Amino acid sequence: MQILKTNKFKRCVDGSVLKEYLVDAEVTRETLSYFEDYGTVKILENLKQPFFSFLKDEYFSIKGMVGDQTLYVRYHEEHVDESYELFRTMLANWAPGMRADDVTIAPAAL
Repeated sequence: MQILKTNKFKRCVDGSVLKEYLVDAEVTRETLSYFEDYGTVKILENLKQPFFSFLKDEYFSIKGMVGDQTLYVRYHEEHVDESYELFRTMLANWAPGMRADDVTIAPAAL
């Protein structure tokens, strides 16, 4: 999965950075299962289009809709650069059937 476009950028009052990304593939339940290897995933099923959230404590969170190609990512102020690298690596290394055990991430990105 690759980032096609960064649509918005906003620095929040708490110092965190919010970015909106368009990616080249829909977020599927399999994608979210892969994300679970890196943090906590929650899915709200009772909506017309299920909503998901992902949290990597102290680093970043992702929100979006299952089946959509837009991701809303909030980076924590203390780890913006490392968080972006981890997020980008997670996306770049994901493929159907992939688990985090199959991916090597540089220590600086953790």
